Amino acid sequence: MPIDTRAWAAEHSAALVGLPSGAAEQEVAAAGLHARIAGPDEMLTLEFRPDRITLLTDPTDVVTEVRPG
Repeated sequence: MPIDTRAWAAEHSAALVGLPSGAAEQEVAAAGLHARIAGPDEMLTLEFRPDRITLLTDPTDVVTEVRPG
């Protein structure tokens, strides 16, 4: 059964925010999901991928927000 990324992001957001993007990416991968990392000025496509978690970062590469898809 596929992981519900909306629920996963909501459940793990507090633990991932504040981590360096590499550490957060490892946590996402350990859950069997794909991570997309985006810096503060990067443009993102809006297509939803049910197996992906988007990690938004600040200029120092620290996660500031976790989004599904």
